Amino acid sequence: MIYGDEYLVDVTSGENLDDISRREISKWFRQTERLTHFNSSPDFSPTLDRAASRFEGLLCYRINKDRLIEINDAVVRSPVVIRNRVGDVISFQFVSSVKRSEFLGKRKNVHDLGPALIVSVVPEPETTYRVPKTNTPIRHVVVHATLSTLLQQVSEDRRAYPDWLLDCLDGKHVKPRQRVFFLEDVHRDPIWSSFHLPVSGSLLKHWMSAKYDELLCIGLQILKNSRNRTEADPIDLDLPYGEKIRRARVILSMEYANPPPLPKLARQLGMSETRLKSGFKAMNGTTIMQFCISNRIEAAKILLKENRQSISDIGTIVGYEDHSAFSRAFRRYCSQSPKEWRRLHREQAD
Repeated sequence: MIYGDEYLVDVTSGENLDDISRREISKWFRQTERLTHFNSSPDFSPTLDRAASRFEGLLCYRINKDRLIEINDAVVRSPVVIRNRVGDVISFQFVSSVKRSEFLGKRKNVHDLGPALIVSVVPEPETTYRVPKTNTPIRHVVVHATLSTLLQQVSEDRRAYPDWLLDCLDGKHVKPRQRVFFLEDVHRDPIWSSFHLPVSGSLLKHWMSAKYDELLCIGLQILKNSRNRTEADPIDLDLPYGEKIRRARVILSMEYANPPPLPKLARQLGMSETRLKSGFKAMNGTTIMQFCISNRIEAAKILLKENRQSISDIGTIVGYEDHSAFSRAFRRYCSQSPKEWRRLHREQAD
């Protein structure tokens, strides 16, 4: 895993960061302060440097060369830009509230997100520039792992994981990639408990290692759940009717981009298509198709706010092969095109 030392520079008062290019920002890093130093830190220790004193509530902790956890519950009081270089890394970012701009490659990404998991894969080395919003709470926890050895580290069968991740592992896709997943209630307590350290001293290394493993496992399980179920999946015919409908909702929440065909989903749950459709609408107040479309649009909003991909790429990520079909669906739900919605959000963020 490449996770370079992080440096920051103060932004001159009056600079409009939204109008500054990546090239212009890079020129500022001639006289800098170091924020973190992952590579030169010993195992089981914080990686913070002197500049971190300006970020009360920030904790970056090295477990070993393949494992880094960042717990961020800070407020940035004055405008800064943070730079580092990353590569061969997969990050699981559990987001409560984040507002920042980031340059990854040539694209500028604007974050303004609610509770979700963002999985980011950076196969090749990239220099990033992050621009946190000032006087706005940042609340997230991130675990970083070495991409190339990820599945070997946890002794996982690669066949359980989605094809897009396997393509990155096999070198078939070398550009940064992201996926957005909505968190279920069961995931939230172990994530948000990260912000309240219950131990100190020598116990901290054990707690940090355990918390890292817990969050990594949650992230990996969400990835596994996102892979389409196969015909070989077992069917529990004894599940209560309401539990089968709840399970259908969980499956569709993970697979909203490519939901299983209705006959296949009904077979997986051991019920008729008619009972599945009627039960789902009765318990959720919407049809299965409307539920998937709604999730697609909500995921698209998160990606549009991030500003990492083009609008056509975002449509593909959330399940639309036809760009015009994505635009029509988005307009039906939001009364705006994706382009108009993104532009309006930028103006409101200003």
